[in-house]
Amino acid sequence: MIQPTSNFTGYNRADAISNLPSQKTTSANPQAEATGDHLSSASTDVLRQALANTEQVRPEVVARGKALAVDLSYPPRQIIESLAKLMIASRDLSANA
Repeated sequence: MIQPTSNFTGYNRADAISNLPSQKTTSANPQAEATGDHLSSASTDVLRQALANTEQVRPEVVARGKALAVDLSYPPRQIIESLAKLMIASRDLSANA
């Protein structure tokens, strides 16, 4: 079984239940509550406009990808060996489960 690694509030069911908005929280410092995370949709239109102005396909990137896909020397052997060493040296976190 894959264990959750996130400490994100609301990620675990117990955290989600304890942070429901219907529950009143009493805090000695109301300003601390005001600085918490919140969702704002004010920039949604700006993001949608930026997305609409972005090209769907960038021909130069597609051409570079095609060239790299058929290049037998890409990625360089040195990079592949470095990645292999990093993988071998890393701990197997699934052994802790």
